[in-house]
Amino acid sequence: MYIDVTAAEPRVPLDCWACAVLVTAQNLLVAAFNLLLLALVLGTILLPAVTMLGFGFLCHSQFLRSQAPPCTAHLRDPGFTALLVTGFLLLVPLLVLALASYRRLCLRLRLADCLVPYSRALYRRRRNPQPRPARSSPGPQVAPTSGKVWV
Repeated sequence: MYIDVTAAEPRVPLDCWACAVLVTAQNLLVAAFNLLLLALVLGTILLPAVTMLGFGFLCHSQFLRSQAPPCTAHLRDPGFTALLVTGFLLLVPLLVLALASYRRLCLRLRLADCLVPYSRALYRRRRNPQPRPARSSPGPQVAPTSGKVWV
């Protein structure tokens, strides 16, 4: 929401500075919450693909060649290659799904409405703003007619 400058008055410099600090702090908190929410959604939805890629890179003989028990007990190089290919194939669709769910969650929580514009720090609303004169429309005035209207 932007403040109508004609219905607002400038703040005192010290008051302006204090409000600017508060507006900045609130906007930083909202941004931090957005990043936390993004990390949570991406981490949850991308977990299968990241796990496949992690085991594929960790256990394949061309990369790290780990001798950990999960690597030597279950699969050999062709199995780890299949894990790498499947992980890369799942990565893009899961990323699209994660970003779409993050956007929907942000819209549902209305996080963009929590951001405060900087004009709030510069201007203060007047207690009793002067009413503005009504504008006259350039066209002819049409009187409302009585009767039923089907819509």
